[in-house]
Amino acid sequence: MEVLLPIVAITSAIGIPAVVAVIALYTWHKRKIARYNVIERAIESNANPEVIEQLVASIGEEDTKKRTPPRQRNLIEGTLLMSIGIAFFILRFIADGTGFGGMLPTGVFPILIMLGIAKFVIAFFILKKDPEQS
Repeated sequence: MEVLLPIVAITSAIGIPAVVAVIALYTWHKRKIARYNVIERAIESNANPEVIEQLVASIGEEDTKKRTPPRQRNLIEGTLLMSIGIAFFILRFIADGTGFGGMLPTGVFPILIMLGIAKFVIAFFILKKDPEQS
């Protein structure tokens, strides 16, 4: 049983990011192939040349990916920073009884929590712009 711990730790530390990268590359490739198939079908069906040119021009563009508005991005980042800070705080409490207390940095969790609160404050100062008001 003691032999399995390092094997599982090393395998999961290397294997999980590798699996995530492979899945991301696979979906990106699958989307690109689907886009090429649409262009091929448009050419076979004798579509308008202007439409085909627009499809070909859209291959390099990332129109499908919308940018996150700054207000929402700051809320997401603030939530993430605060949750990591709280996790470090809880980990510090748990590790104090096990002898690992001296190994954990004490000042990390307040800094992360304060950065998260700062992101929330910034998010609330950014005005929410509606497209209908413009």
